[in-house]
Parts: sequence; C-alpha cells; structure tokens
Amino acid sequence: MSQIDYNPLKRTVRMWGTMEHIYDYYEDKDYFFSQEILTRYFLSLKTKPFVILTGISGTGKTKIAQVFAEYMCQGLSSEEKAKRIAFVPVRPDWMDNKGLLGYYNLLDEKYHATPVLQILLEASEHQDKPYFIILDEMNLAKVEQYFSDFLSIMESRTTGNLSGEPLCLHSATKAETPDGWVIPQRIIIPSNVYFTGTVNVDESTYMFSPKVLDRANVIEFNEVDLASYEKGITSADGCILKEQDVREKLLPMAGETPFCNKADYTRAQEMDSDTGVYLSKILEILHPHHLHFGFRVVNEISRFILHASDMLQDFKLEETLDIQILQKILPKFHGTQAKLEEPLGKLLAFCSGVESEEIPEDAPFPRSAQKLARMIQNLKIQGYASFIE
Repeated sequence: MSQIDYNPLKRTVRMWGTMEHIYDYYEDKDYFFSQEILTRYFLSLKTKPFVILTGISGTGKTKIAQVFAEYMCQGLSSEEKAKRIAFVPVRPDWMDNKGLLGYYNLLDEKYHATPVLQILLEASEHQDKPYFIILDEMNLAKVEQYFSDFLSIMESRTTGNLSGEPLCLHSATKAETPDGWVIPQRIIIPSNVYFTGTVNVDESTYMFSPKVLDRANVIEFNEVDLASYEKGITSADGCILKEQDVREKLLPMAGETPFCNKADYTRAQEMDSDTGVYLSKILEILHPHHLHFGFRVVNEISRFILHASDMLQDFKLEETLDIQILQKILPKFHGTQAKLEEPLGKLLAFCSGVESEEIPEDAPFPRSAQKLARMIQNLKIQGYASFIE
C-alpha cells in the first residue's frame, strides 16, 4: 500500500518509498541546504552536465551530489542504483584517464574496467535515463591530465554529430573483462551522464586551469548559518522551483539539443533584450584586461537563463544573471593585485551599481558584488586573489 504522510507541514506525499519534491527529499534525509543552492545545482546540471562544487570542508559538497543522484533514482534496487550512480574518490597519482576508464592489460589480455566505464556503457544503451558520476576531491590530481578527454568530447558535440567524437579505449581485436564482459574499442560520452566534481583547496590539491573552469558551473559553499541550521532547510527570497518534482525534468526536452549553442542566446535575447545588454557591458569591462569570455560561456549563460525563466516561481533576469556571473564568469579570476585590482574594481561597480566598495541593499547583482568585494579585500591583504579559496 501507499504510505501517505498526512503531516500538514510537509508538501510531499510519499508513495512506495519515493518522495516527489526535491527540497523535501533533502530535508527528509536530514541534510541542510538552502533551497536556492539546490535550485542552482539542478539548473546548472540541466544546462550542462558538468558542475564543480567548491568551498570549505564540511559544508556538504559531496552530499548534495550524492543525495540528488539518489533522489533521481528513487525506487531502484541497490543493484540498479549501482548501474546509474558512480561515486569516484580521485587519487593523487592519476596522470591519465585509466583511473576513470580502466585499461587493457597485455599480460592477461583482459580489459580491467571501472564503475565509470560501466556507467558510460549503460547510459549509451538507455539514453532516456539520467546517470551520475561524482568525482570526490576532484583536484587531488591534475584535472587536465585525467579528465581532459571528457572535456574535449563534451565540446565536440554539434548539430550534425549529437554524440560528439568517440573516445578510444583499446586497439585489441577483442577485449573482455575477467568476468567475460566485452569492451568496445571506442565509446561516446552520452549526454545523459551528469558529472559533479567536489573541490577542497589546501597544500595537497591543484588549482584548476581556465580550460576546466570555462566548461563548468562552479557553485561555492562557504556560508555556515547556525541559526538556520537548527531549523532545518531554509528557503530563499528567490530562485525557487515552481514545480519541485524534477525527476522527469533533468534530461533535455523533446527537440532540445543536448549542448548549448547560438540558438540559446537568440532565444534569451528574444525573451529579454537586456540579456545581451548586460553581457556586452561585462565584456566591455573585461576585454581591455584580456579577462573576457567567449561564445561558449555566452551560450551556456543564455541556456541557464532560459531554464530559469521556465522553471522558477518568480523569475527575475537580474537575479538569474547574478547567479551566472558568480558561477560562470568569476571562477576563472585568479592572479596578482597588479593584474586583477582594476578589472575587479570595475566589475564590482557594475554589480553593485555604485562607485564604492559598500554594497547597497538594492545592488543589481548582490551575490557577485559580495564575492568581488571579498576578492578585492584578499588582493589588498595578500597581493593575490582567487575565486576558489
């Protein structure tokens, strides 16, 4: 029989062990995240299937990814979940993609596969279902060494080649795993596979290159609000999903390409021409300092805005663009005071709306303004600043 939760304080009806609403699912699992953070994570994955979670240790970066994957795979057995979710602790000695994809051993003439490879092969056969790969402590090794193939293939998808370029696994005539599973010579990275990498920054980790940061949404976890933590999950003034059952909404809709392109920018412009106006102003600020971004970032910001306009209770262009400045533009900034002081100061004035380091309550882009103010403070104290701290 169905299990009905009649608690009037709950919005969710539980049926056969499942929970419909994403916010309630996290609360039921006793994890504390603001509704805005959960919304941003979902919209980021939906926009592009690669998200980086960074921030101080112990704020739940890994758990937000694990619980989301479990939410999307409710009702499945443990065996079925293992085919849909791969949790991968990154090792410091990874210097190529063997840690993710396995390798063909010439000595025993067997292919030694990994959970990630199994996920990719399963996802290729079932492209109507989402699959999840969580790379824990992603920067313990150099990301460019073990993950560069994935990044390149994600960007190789075009209208005439929706799957992108294939990735070579081996050159043997036939390759089998020790348990008899046949491994093809080449595979694709299916668009229904969603990658999340968690990041801590200390003396044992590596900094990301602009190439990596340019291809991801970066969500920062640094706020520790004990008052709200005691009460449980908190809401936010905006950025709340109007339909909180998102289990069938992650995959691209019918007719939607699985990658961002110029059509996203065109549609965003048609929806609100201020999209292009704001992006042009940011480019004007950054271009003289050679810190500007390319068309890929423009297209990805545009698609995020389009998803937000469709799925948020109270969509505001400025609020959504504020989130994208914070997640797509600022993460690539790191360097010395001589390099960053002037462009960050100009960008702060744009985001706060005033020529002062004091951020007014009615700042057009308050999230980005607060982060910029912190980075500028670090420049003054340390002579160096980085988005990822």
